[in-house]
Amino acid sequence: MALAAMLLAIASYLAPLLFVSALPSFEGITSWDSISTLVPGMTHLEGLGPITTQGEPSHVPFYMSVAAPRGLPGNVTVYRNKSPPLFYIHQNQLWHYHNESTILPVNVHNSTQAAGLPLQLITEQKPGGVTGGRWRWQGTMLFYENGPQNNQGLFYSCQDVNGLNGLFLFLQCSPPPQGCTPFTIHSFTSNRLS
Repeated sequence: MALAAMLLAIASYLAPLLFVSALPSFEGITSWDSISTLVPGMTHLEGLGPITTQGEPSHVPFYMSVAAPRGLPGNVTVYRNKSPPLFYIHQNQLWHYHNESTILPVNVHNSTQAAGLPLQLITEQKPGGVTGGRWRWQGTMLFYENGPQNNQGLFYSCQDVNGLNGLFLFLQCSPPPQGCTPFTIHSFTSNRLS
């Protein structure tokens, strides 16, 4: 009787392990060490600028983020974020990944109503904004280009006309607008696609 009880106990311990022997995979990907295995190229985008503290022990990086409740459209901005959102480029469009059912395009809008701040990044429900633009990587740096012009990888964190923080860019060399902080945006994820 004791032997039967011991065998039953061992069997009940090992039974759940039989069901864990197969893990789901997506197109041959079986590693779960990074979320970017689900959407190739998905990454956090780190902002490097004159006020970053990279290399210091208490360093909290600046990340490209959305100034809105999680999963809702809003101004794209850069701030110290301990839980940064994910972005990726697909078919020359930059996308903000919130979850499987909420993926928002990052659109570039002409904001000439704000003196000296011509183009602003905004997440929205559908692709829109300035037409003909294209997002791309140059090394680790994020670039936006439209026709023969590009932002040379330079973005500015500024307040918009409503006093809300936003991320802006120029398509030609310009000095930083007053009150704005220049940043370059980078992906340091090794498995990001070019």
